[in-house]
Amino acid sequence: MCLSLLVGLKNNLPYTQHFYAETRLLYPEIEIVFVSYHSTDGTHEWLDSLQDDHVKYYYENEERTLSDTYNKCIELASSDYVLFAHNDMVLTPGFVEQLASLQSVHRVVSYTTVEPPIFADDERPGKIVRDFGVDIATFQRDALFQFSQQEQQKNSEGNRALADSNKISFFLCAARKVLLEIGGLDPLFNPMFCEDDDLILRLNLKGLEMVVSLNAICYHFVSKTSRFSAEYSRRTQQIETQSNRNFIRKWGFRNNSSVKKKYDIGFVVRNGNVAILRELEPWCSTIYIDTDAEAYQTEEQPRTSFDLRKKIKTLGEKKENGIMVSVDAKKIDAGKLAQIEYLHEAIHAKLMEPKSLLSRLLAIGPPTFTWHGYRIRIIDQTSYENRLITKF
Repeated sequence: MCLSLLVGLKNNLPYTQHFYAETRLLYPEIEIVFVSYHSTDGTHEWLDSLQDDHVKYYYENEERTLSDTYNKCIELASSDYVLFAHNDMVLTPGFVEQLASLQSVHRVVSYTTVEPPIFADDERPGKIVRDFGVDIATFQRDALFQFSQQEQQKNSEGNRALADSNKISFFLCAARKVLLEIGGLDPLFNPMFCEDDDLILRLNLKGLEMVVSLNAICYHFVSKTSRFSAEYSRRTQQIETQSNRNFIRKWGFRNNSSVKKKYDIGFVVRNGNVAILRELEPWCSTIYIDTDAEAYQTEEQPRTSFDLRKKIKTLGEKKENGIMVSVDAKKIDAGKLAQIEYLHEAIHAKLMEPKSLLSRLLAIGPPTFTWHGYRIRIIDQTSYENRLITKF
């Protein structure tokens, strides 16, 4: 088969063993790639004990990000196509065959997960909420396989894939060479969360078709290796907040924004303070502010790989950004502050406004306008989201 299953590991050995055993029952010769960083529960010893020519594995005792883990998997894989999987999953009959029928170097295929009602409100194409067990002990294999067969029969040949480029998830299959071309997942998101949103956005910007396979079905116990694991459960919210801030720092917008434009924005903030700095800093390339940023930099720098000392400048320093946004912090309230996540959309809308011949003839200097108390001056309207497709 021209598909490798990529499985990042961090402890949770019983689920890894269960995933391996269940997969081998269906696919004795499919390549499985396991990578583990700093597992301490016997995972590394178990990997060494495997006598399976169709398993590749790597481990280290150092900590790494989830992105580093799957990037190593991609590097080790020998198949043309790779599939991101978790060890708290069980494949159903026909899973690989259904994916193979949709594979293309120009396409990303997301597969269908059946999940117990843990995140029932988090709807997306390719997700079915149905309880076949919340853990290994309560897992109902026969009932799952019967359900999967019924789903496959229900989906007609013309409905085996659903095109939906905005809703696919980490549960995807793509050409290995494409992932290598763009540098894989971004370890900016440390230790995890948002690396999947970032990757899918980059693949979208690269122009790949996104589809959801309705008939490639697996069962997902849900978050046994992340949110609810013993290691991460107490700091999930902190990690998620940190990852979201880094996503914004990189792209300049939230992932659910309808406008995917990254502008070179510089904030000029008078009468500033640390609270305003904390709110505004992720949304720009540079922030010029008249407050001592030392305490904020000391607190925030360990949470990001962006160099905040280069990003945060004094008001008197030279301003070279393509778009300058000026604001008086004394005049900004919570409502105006909340609007900042739509700033790139306001800039994009302004740039898209039709201009009459007279207005073009009368235009003197860069366009300037006021929006929710922010004074916006467009010097260079270049957007550079496409420069972020490849991770260097």
